[in-house]
Amino acid sequence: MNKLKILTTVIALLMMISYANAQSNNKSKKNDKMEVKTQYVEVVRFKLKAEVTTEQFLKAESDIRKGAIKTQAGYQGRDVYQDTDGSWLIIIRWNDKASADAWTPIFMTLKEGQAFGGLMDFSSARQEHYTLVNP
Repeated sequence: MNKLKILTTVIALLMMISYANAQSNNKSKKNDKMEVKTQYVEVVRFKLKAEVTTEQFLKAESDIRKGAIKTQAGYQGRDVYQDTDGSWLIIIRWNDKASADAWTPIFMTLKEGQAFGGLMDFSSARQEHYTLVNP
C-alpha cells in the first residue's frame, strides 16, 4: 500500500511539473509573439480655455473614449498627460496614417468631439504626427 501511495504521489508530481512547464512555455511563446503594434501616433499639445476646469476636460476625454472612436478602424488607444504649466498632451495610437486620417474629419462632427473642441484654447494647440521606424 505504501508503494502505491508513493507511486501515485510521484505520478501526480510529474503531472504537475509537466503542466507547469507547459504553462511557462505558453507564456514564453505569447511574449515572443508580442509585437509593437503601434505604427502611427498623433500628438496633440494644448491648453484649456481659462474658464474650463480639469474635471470638465476629463469628462469630455472620457466621453470620447466611450464614443465612436472605440469602433474606428485602426484605433488603438489614447493617453492623456498634464504638464505643470497647465498644458495637456494627448497621444493617440493608430495602426497607420490612413486610419488616423479617416478619423480626423469625423471627430468634429460628433457630439463628443464638438464638446471636447469647445474646451481647448486653439491658439495654444499644436498637432504632430509620427510613424514608427524600426531601424
